[in-house]
Amino acid sequence: MKVKSILLGVLVLASSAAFSQNSNLRKAKASYDKFNEVKSIGNSALGAPDLATAKEALDKAIEHEKTKDLAETWTYYALVNADLALLDSTDSAEGYIQTAVEAREKAVSLDTDKEHEQNLNVLNSIIAQYEMNKGVKAWDSQDFVAAYNAFDKGLKYLPNDTTLLYYSGLAAINSQDYDKALSKYVELVPVDSFSNNKQIILDVSRLYLMQGDTTNAIKYAEIGANKYPEDGELATQNIELNLMAGNEEKIINTITAQVEKEPENANLHYYLGIAYSEMQDIDKAEAAYRKALEIKPDYLDANINLGGLILNRGIDHFNKTNNASLPQAEYEAEIKKAYDIFDTALPYLEKAVELDGSSYLALTNLKKYYEIKEDEAKIADLQARIDALQ
Repeated sequence: MKVKSILLGVLVLASSAAFSQNSNLRKAKASYDKFNEVKSIGNSALGAPDLATAKEALDKAIEHEKTKDLAETWTYYALVNADLALLDSTDSAEGYIQTAVEAREKAVSLDTDKEHEQNLNVLNSIIAQYEMNKGVKAWDSQDFVAAYNAFDKGLKYLPNDTTLLYYSGLAAINSQDYDKALSKYVELVPVDSFSNNKQIILDVSRLYLMQGDTTNAIKYAEIGANKYPEDGELATQNIELNLMAGNEEKIINTITAQVEKEPENANLHYYLGIAYSEMQDIDKAEAAYRKALEIKPDYLDANINLGGLILNRGIDHFNKTNNASLPQAEYEAEIKKAYDIFDTALPYLEKAVELDGSSYLALTNLKKYYEIKEDEAKIADLQARIDALQ
């Protein structure tokens, strides 16, 4: 009888100890729930005492044999420390977040049946928010490398978060790490719901161009132009890049279609002139340049290109006449036509130099005109201006 009484006493004592430790976990959960009630109405700081109580209870729960290997214990331990990190504005915050990260790893390893997956997802959001706040603080101090690292770390916990992707990409751009910027922005391209999606696609194209990758620059410009057919900036990017790449035949229908949408856009008529010129359709090229100048008379590049195009047409006619066996009268008439063509170019050649007296191309084209005219004084003057540029 006496022995049985002792054993019974031991069992009761052990049960009480287990109950005590389980009560620590329950106490922590109850206190954390109270904190979240306050947090949900935007007053997290008012719930700090409840958070501290939860932390104190969990410090005991993670040490006791009965609760130290429970996924629930470590999940709540991670949650509490993560929220403490958000509340703390001192250097101690880093300690809390590190504890939360380590506890998260422990919780994930123990939660083999995914019973606590929902709470662990909440935890991921809290840790990501901490890194977001840290990144914003670094951004405000112009430390864009640190900002990128924080935003990127947040993505470990919220991999597809568009805000973190956007800000990490933007921080990388500001730190001139364009490879990292591209890696983030490319992920946002297919996200139609992202409010800045059009600009992201345009930026991706421009970033690839800055990297010297014309193929991908064109690829994303075309994606953007097809995805947002009414966006003039994306359409222009697509046109310009294809012209740069020598894809005139491929892009000419696109330019023509865009001209129909924006008939008063001088740039589009100028691009059409470039495309036709490269395709050796000189009449259409000239008409396109003239239309650009009708809309915008001070368009430097259009003046340069139109003047140069007419000048070359006159030179071609002059050379063709010289190489032909013609009667003298006919020869003189054809040579006069060539000089008339040269004179037609002069207003555009002069206008280009007037608009930009430091343009090597504008000065060289005008000098060529006076070389044809054999005006030595003008040639010398223009050559001196060209020499001064060098």
